[in-house]
Amino acid sequence: MRRRSLWSGASLALLLAAAPLPAATILERSIEVQVRPDGAVSEKTRLRVRLDAGSDFDSWSPYPVYIDENRSLESLTASATRPDGKVLTVARRALDTLEVVGDGELHSSRKLRTVTFPAVPAGSVLAIDYEVRERPYFPAGEIYLAGDDPIESLRVEVRGAGAGWRWRLDGKVPGLEVKETPGGVLVAARGLPRLSPPELAPSGAAAGAVLRYAWGEPSGWEGVGRWYERLVAEVPRGAGPVRDKAREIAAGQPGKREKLEALLAFVRKQVRYVAVEVGIGGYRPHSPQEVLARRWGDCKDKAFLLIDLLREAGIEAYPVLILSSEDDRVDRDFPSAGQFNHAIVAVPADGLGLSADDPVANSYLFLDATQTVGGLSWLHPAAQDQEALIVRGGQGVLVRTPIRQRVEERRLAVDVAIAEEGEASGEARLEMRGQIGAAFLDVLKTGRPEEVDRLIRQAFGYYLTAARLDDPTWAADEAGVPAVTFKAKVRFAATASGAPGAWPTFVFPAMGGLPAPGVLDGRELPVVAGPFSARLSWNVTLPGDVCPPASGQDVAVENALGAFHQKVRLEGRKLFLERHTELRQRWIEPADFPTLKEISLAEHRTNKRRLRWECASPP
Repeated sequence: MRRRSLWSGASLALLLAAAPLPAATILERSIEVQVRPDGAVSEKTRLRVRLDAGSDFDSWSPYPVYIDENRSLESLTASATRPDGKVLTVARRALDTLEVVGDGELHSSRKLRTVTFPAVPAGSVLAIDYEVRERPYFPAGEIYLAGDDPIESLRVEVRGAGAGWRWRLDGKVPGLEVKETPGGVLVAARGLPRLSPPELAPSGAAAGAVLRYAWGEPSGWEGVGRWYERLVAEVPRGAGPVRDKAREIAAGQPGKREKLEALLAFVRKQVRYVAVEVGIGGYRPHSPQEVLARRWGDCKDKAFLLIDLLREAGIEAYPVLILSSEDDRVDRDFPSAGQFNHAIVAVPADGLGLSADDPVANSYLFLDATQTVGGLSWLHPAAQDQEALIVRGGQGVLVRTPIRQRVEERRLAVDVAIAEEGEASGEARLEMRGQIGAAFLDVLKTGRPEEVDRLIRQAFGYYLTAARLDDPTWAADEAGVPAVTFKAKVRFAATASGAPGAWPTFVFPAMGGLPAPGVLDGRELPVVAGPFSARLSWNVTLPGDVCPPASGQDVAVENALGAFHQKVRLEGRKLFLERHTELRQRWIEPADFPTLKEISLAEHRTNKRRLRWECASPP
């Protein structure tokens, strides 16, 4: 659920900057950005790319140039030079224009001007020079400096900015030379290597560093909030039909929480997510009355409709600008509207009767009107642990949204009895809540019976790899935190046949998901992983006389980042094994790697071990 409807232009431009697959060598990359006195921006790009292998051509042709209603292509020339020196000019018929329509969008003003080069062999050099002109709605921009391909020569210059000029390099690329100029900055480098970030790295690590720049009036996050409030001030609010609908939905609801839940459910389920992105419409919402009448809108449309409905019901609410991403975050040290791509809603939490697991931070309850399942107690993980700009009282207030790992939960409970011949049989129950529960719900509600049966078997098979399943069933809960529960009868080989005491000889499956300890070795980049809670519960009835499990197999490791616990006990002929793994933080800096490694080692070592017994091991 990554919405690009709010800041679609900036987000897509970054996507296109990294569009070619890892290939070739960039001989020259030059970008000159000129901020003009009238607020327009000219951006000239010069690119020379050597194709080092035959497959490189398909990675660079066609080459996309992003344009939209507010961003025009002023000039473009392109050519390809073969290894024998012959220059092939790109003809006008090799230029095409494609409309870019995102998921859930009906129409968009975003377009790609594509350049298709003539087919040339390895060793050839592709050349493209173009200029685009833009009048940005917010006076800022950003340029990613490295990427998947090595760069022999890099030169990026921004100049001409006047009052309010500011810039920042976010991230690291070895060898960059930075020179500040009046109203500008120059970044240059030679011999930049191809970047290949390790697993679980932030998404921006593939570009190494980003140059952010801005100018003009907005200063600080308060200024960004003022800018947005002025932008939406022209949107008509408080229309009669919206007031009537709010009173109709809230009527008969006993308290604020119940009214809030009813109004949120209406906007989520009765107003479809559909976007029409044209010009300023990528930033400014349509009027709540219009969205209510047509029963569709994008993230900001739905957010403002919900705000107006809530306010009519006596519940204070404010728009929130946020980055919806599970592996990226806002650079809080450089206030800019271009870092956001989504709009949600903040409601002061006092007096709502909320629980500890509800998504509350800094006394605000955060609600995403675009979610299609779940109630107010669930916020999609892409919007958790993010910098959120609450636009309130004529300014912006930056607040970090909460992490609720306990509702992002997986539970596996297995209750089996082992027969004398060594086969275990019984029942397994698998429950998945939160994001994974919502994903399964989408498939279960629309899938054919045979597809659903296959999905349940695959879900169990991930944890019970050798089990045979019979009579699989499922149940769903779309209220509160979305959840699905799978049940099935299970059979599998559990012991060495005929062994004294018939001890279980299988390795109990892992339910966790902490980063492997080796991922942290020699690492300089943060680890980005989804917070979660996982619980494993085994109840095994053993046949005949049994010996007890060896002592010292209980594990309890817990710190600020998470926890891993294991408990093993025997009561009569019943063996109980319980494990609990929890990760409580998404973005983990290198300084915290020792803390993460402590729980990761405990989980990974325990998961690999078989149970030990007081008596002799079975054959």
